[in-house]
Amino acid sequence: MGKETSQWSKDVRKAVIDKDMTLKQLAEIIGYSVTTVSSVINGRYSNASYQAIAEKINGVLGTGGVPERIDTPSDEWCQCVKIELVKKKVNINQLAKKLNVSRDRLSLVINGKMMNKGIVDAVNSFLNINIPAVPSGDN
Repeated sequence: MGKETSQWSKDVRKAVIDKDMTLKQLAEIIGYSVTTVSSVINGRYSNASYQAIAEKINGVLGTGGVPERIDTPSDEWCQCVKIELVKKKVNINQLAKKLNVSRDRLSLVINGKMMNKGIVDAVNSFLNINIPAVPSGDN
């Protein structure tokens, strides 16, 4: 079962429909890519600017609130992964193929932009990483 949709996300989706807009139109109005806007709305975007993007969305649609911040891997884990990749002379494309995952999704996880437990577990196993991606106390 997937993650529960936030109330903010539901409100934004409803407002887009009520205003007879597409996400592409919304993205063009606020000056971001449709991929970024969709990721913010769906709770998969954790870049530091997610609140600013959400506020622009709210301004156009008349919605309120902000999306919940999603879990992301720790900087320590991301750095450890990058070091191990260099040591093993493996690049992101090669790792994605070996793990049978999307290169883009893998890149987002390794760069600390999104959390995906399956990818984290596969990376940890392949690279022999023993530190947790999300240290206890960061929840």
